[in-house]
Amino acid sequence: MSIVHFRLDHRLIHGQVALAWSKVTNPNHIIIANDVVCNDELQKSLLKMAAPKQVRVSIHDVDKVIAYLNRGLQPNERVFLLVNNTSDALKLIQNVDAIKEINIGNMTKKEGSEKLTEKIFVTEAEKTDIQEMIDNGALVYFQVLPNDGKEDFKDILKRRV
Repeated sequence: MSIVHFRLDHRLIHGQVALAWSKVTNPNHIIIANDVVCNDELQKSLLKMAAPKQVRVSIHDVDKVIAYLNRGLQPNERVFLLVNNTSDALKLIQNVDAIKEINIGNMTKKEGSEKLTEKIFVTEAEKTDIQEMIDNGALVYFQVLPNDGKEDFKDILKRRV
């Protein structure tokens, strides 16, 4: 199985994903796992338009993505997996053995959130989800662009305790 990258970004597919990350990871399939987006035809159309033209895009609910990944990918399939929230990311990490790490990109400011970095704002529930990902053995790191350094989320959370 080849999951070439797993990223949490509230915007899902946008310039950073479509250009920078796709260029570095060279996926041939972008899978978005989200229970809300998969039922929104307009948002699905917009996301597919934002993706690189040569990359297939699939948008499904989290349980369907888990089942798909656990069945095993085709030998030549290179998947870039995307979620836009910590609860979906945690569910994937807990249920797909092949997922060993997650890149957290941007998490926007929202009511009740705490600023952890210039690009990461989290609620208590999101902090708990991230800690559970770490406790499940996943490498959880913050990295906006491929040429930026990775910052381990264990260190980010320690600074804010």
